[in-house]
Amino acid sequence: MIELWLVIIVLTLMAMAILCWPLLQAKTNTVIEINRKQENISIFQQRLAELEQELQQGVLNAESFAELKLELEKNLLTDAADLPAKAATRFSISRGQTLTVLAVAIALPIISLGFYSKFGSSEELSLVLNSPQQIQNALGKPTAVQAIALLEAELERAPDNPEGWYMLAGAYMSSNQFDKGAAAFSQVLLYLPEQAEQFPSVIGQYAQALFFIDNKVTARVKIQINRALIMDNQEVVSLGLLGIDAFEQQQYQLAIDYWNQSLLNAEPNAAEALKSGIAKARERLATGDQQVTAAVNKLKVVVDVDIAAELKSQLAGDAVLFVFARPVGGRIPLAAVKMTVAELPKRVVLDDSLAMMANSKISLQKKVEVSARISLSGRPISEKGDFESTLLVLEVREVADPVKLLIDKVVE
Repeated sequence: MIELWLVIIVLTLMAMAILCWPLLQAKTNTVIEINRKQENISIFQQRLAELEQELQQGVLNAESFAELKLELEKNLLTDAADLPAKAATRFSISRGQTLTVLAVAIALPIISLGFYSKFGSSEELSLVLNSPQQIQNALGKPTAVQAIALLEAELERAPDNPEGWYMLAGAYMSSNQFDKGAAAFSQVLLYLPEQAEQFPSVIGQYAQALFFIDNKVTARVKIQINRALIMDNQEVVSLGLLGIDAFEQQQYQLAIDYWNQSLLNAEPNAAEALKSGIAKARERLATGDQQVTAAVNKLKVVVDVDIAAELKSQLAGDAVLFVFARPVGGRIPLAAVKMTVAELPKRVVLDDSLAMMANSKISLQKKVEVSARISLSGRPISEKGDFESTLLVLEVREVADPVKLLIDKVVE
């Protein structure tokens, strides 16, 4: 805060100098003009004395003396006529005006400080300057109590802060305060613009908080799930919750479908949980109807995925890679696999176990389109600058020979 007040003082002095400078300049010019007038009178008197002395000494006659004296008087009158006009022009500030200027110069800083104390943001500046240390102190504790208290205090003072509410919601969820977490997520949705890219994801996390409160996918949870999927049909958390709901209703294949779809955009930690759930669902599915499952899984396509050497050097090992199988001419994947560039080269088997939806399977197709794409954004949607393979049309067979799928071009 010391720096702030130093800047205020310097700017105030500069403003006072600007106001007073014309007054000081006018007085200086006036003194100069008055000194010139006195100097002209002294010169006139000195020259007149010299002429009188020359007249007495006989150097000048009476006629010459009269002419020279008349010329000297004319010069003095000319200077005397000019000087008052200059002085009047330059010395245009009266005493009353001087007092007014000085009063304004003094009142300016006083009024400015008064306005700043009422409408300024010194408290916010102090908080910004001091909060990093306070947050660091809070984070240095073994629990999140200090950080939560700091966020609560800040949001009470300035509630229209969606980022702050999101941080607080995460802190509540981490400490198993699910009721408060759900309330905080609702505040994020209140202040975050609906057109924001993160909006569907926040709705999904709000639904998850409600799920933890209710211990199942209740009606209010489904309302938020549907709300999120209308805005983004690939919203990870919502798809995961639908998978949980299907699993609990013993609809294991439907649970696998939802979790496979969620897996395409899931973060590493969430991906591990989804894979674990898929494995359990497959176990339950195999136990309940093993013969049917085995028959369906016979139909497949097999590809050996790799990337051109000149492109591989441009990518990090953790770059996300998708392999898709779609109906010929279709856009929605029948099956998909998500992995990383570091896993290449790799053989991928695309069959019904990787189905995106229960009613859309590879086994129902005679031929499928297969492609691979490296996503720079990590999202399954194709974007300019991604790397992709040529689109191959392969027959779906029980015994399928592997076909090479080479990623060798950049998406334009």
